[in-house]
Amino acid sequence: MADDVLVLGANGYLGLHVVDALRAEGVEPRCGRRKRSNVLGLLSRKANRVLADLDDPATLREAMAGVRTVVHVAGHYPRTSLDPAASLALGLRQATTLREIAEEAGVARFVYVSTTATVAPRPDGKPSTEADVFPAAPDWGLYHALKWEMERVFCGSTRMEVRLALPAGCIGPGDLRVGTSAMVVALVRGMDPPHANGVVPLVDPRDVGIAIARMAVREDAPSRLILSAESLRLHEVLVRAAETLGLPAPSPAMSDADFLALAHRSEQESLQTGKRPALSVEIAELTVHGVPLDGTLATRALGLHYRPSTESLTDFVRWATPLGFFAHSPESRP
Repeated sequence: MADDVLVLGANGYLGLHVVDALRAEGVEPRCGRRKRSNVLGLLSRKANRVLADLDDPATLREAMAGVRTVVHVAGHYPRTSLDPAASLALGLRQATTLREIAEEAGVARFVYVSTTATVAPRPDGKPSTEADVFPAAPDWGLYHALKWEMERVFCGSTRMEVRLALPAGCIGPGDLRVGTSAMVVALVRGMDPPHANGVVPLVDPRDVGIAIARMAVREDAPSRLILSAESLRLHEVLVRAAETLGLPAPSPAMSDADFLALAHRSEQESLQTGKRPALSVEIAELTVHGVPLDGTLATRALGLHYRPSTESLTDFVRWATPLGFFAHSPESRP
């Protein structure tokens, strides 16, 4: 097929999995990247790279020339909650500019990779589905509010078909920035990571890539799709990880209030050190406010078969160990 699919953020964690999955669907995508970004993953794949920077509209216009479908995996991701007004303004400005340029370019289909943080809890406590949508921005922190507002920007288009992919927390190969996998890394390093016991929906990033690729190329794909293999309590996730990898069991979970307070202190300390917070408020809020999810529509509509979490976990450790993520491999522990 012609390169009429553009992947924005193609060199990122999920982006590379989307590129691989699109190729499996017979599509050779254009792979958008920022001016200053690590493109080793794209180089190793001999991918068709184009400059597409969300802060440089000219590069977006050039990258979208002749493109029918855009897959947006590069939405603003606030690393901390220290300046919520600036983060909201940046995310919404980028989203609005991107939507307008895509409309002007004649893009027919726009797949925005959002998050399960925009899925509302059900009053009856049952797993939420794609129909469970917040009527207004959730008051659960910056990350939840920003992603809800960005969805509204893209879904406000009347000139493109907009589809929303809502991936859960991803654990699997390729997580160079150590996001959802951070507590697993801490376990393998012999630490005892502090944690609350909220609900954590999980999914393998390779399965997310497959689903997003199918949303991009299939005419009958859903317009809103939860991508979640299972929903577990965070303490259970860490216990499973410890058992699977032969590690000591974690300590009991903290209270939600203590966990959130710890995250806020960690971000404040990062102002002094200039380093990334050991625990971000975003991760803490996702944990505390997590809701159980029903991800079966992806199986029914797209034929997606989720990998078991034990496979995702062991594949992550197998991938991360030679890269030096751990002080020592699990096999060397007493």
